[in-house]
Amino acid sequence: KPCALSRLPALPQEPQRRPDATCRVCVCALVRLCARGMPRQGARRKARLAGASVGRKEATGKKGRRRAEGEEEEGTAAAEDKRPKATRASATSLANAVDFEAALKAPGDTAEKLFELANKPAVRFSIAGGYVQVAQDRSTTEHSGGVVWETAFFLARYLEQHVLPERRPNGDRRLRVVELGSGCGLLGLALARLDCKVTLTEQPAAMGNLKANVAAHKAASGGGLPKAMQLSWGEEADIAAVSARGPFDLVVASDVVFATRFVEPLLRSVAALLSARAGEAEGAVPECWLCLQQRDPDSHRELLEQAPSLFRVAELNFEGLPGFEAAVELECLLLRLRLRKRRREDSGKGALAPAAENAEAEAEAEGPAAQPKKSRAEQAR
Repeated sequence: KPCALSRLPALPQEPQRRPDATCRVCVCALVRLCARGMPRQGARRKARLAGASVGRKEATGKKGRRRAEGEEEEGTAAAEDKRPKATRASATSLANAVDFEAALKAPGDTAEKLFELANKPAVRFSIAGGYVQVAQDRSTTEHSGGVVWETAFFLARYLEQHVLPERRPNGDRRLRVVELGSGCGLLGLALARLDCKVTLTEQPAAMGNLKANVAAHKAASGGGLPKAMQLSWGEEADIAAVSARGPFDLVVASDVVFATRFVEPLLRSVAALLSARAGEAEGAVPECWLCLQQRDPDSHRELLEQAPSLFRVAELNFEGLPGFEAAVELECLLLRLRLRKRRREDSGKGALAPAAENAEAEAEAEGPAAQPKKSRAEQAR
């Protein structure tokens, strides 16, 4: 069954050997179902290394200028080959980056445009008088962080316009931000461009491309210097290492609710990262912002059932906000999570425990600019 993003036909039972640009499938179906047909990615690199080794042996037997030129060329090739594979891919891909926002605003079906963006080697995003660009790792089959998901773009733009101005009205303090499930890093790097002190986190399998994009950003940008760190949700050692970069004003994440087994570790990780209470001395309560599509109904339902045990939850949407028409069409929603006061001392430890209803929290349903989420019946009326 295709995800909610796609209005296209369901996939055949057996995927093609090599999916190409003509595939009529949505992005997450492509990542999920084409894994068996993808060849191993190390074959080409081994061939290159073998060829370089033969070339070095031949050059050793030559004399004069030809020998010197051959050694110089081989030295350059060897130096480039010693770079991490993700770094080499990023350097090549970023030259062909496509503007994410411009592509999304172009005429045509939104799902088709998103699929085309996912097939590009790199995407870029204009923000704060400059731009952020990231390479996509389209070869990965281990995780879904190899492409930029549209919710990362929507959340970056929303935070820029409606959250950051209220968190630092005078612009005199750098906010500390941690992103969970950073993927390619578009959201976190955009916030770094907005002069936040950002820590981007990912599972070990996705760290190669993320680190390469962070390194490229540091080399090209004059904004805040971000840091990429490993964080597997629920792992206490990872949480402690990332927390040392805090205390954090904001925890952000996009499209991180896709399997029920990850919901509880995700919420515990968010609670632990917010528990330091950064910014409360100045009256700003630390909070988490999630931008989601309902890709898995069971996971989404479990998130909404478990989150109130640790957080005051406000469910918002993009209705009526200029520039977010695609987010409305795709039924993206925002969740704002704020720790319950009586849970701050022991948040992030053990399983989620039920908490008493907080009347004050339930009354607080509005967020900056966005509207409380309405039911489909209310929207129809």
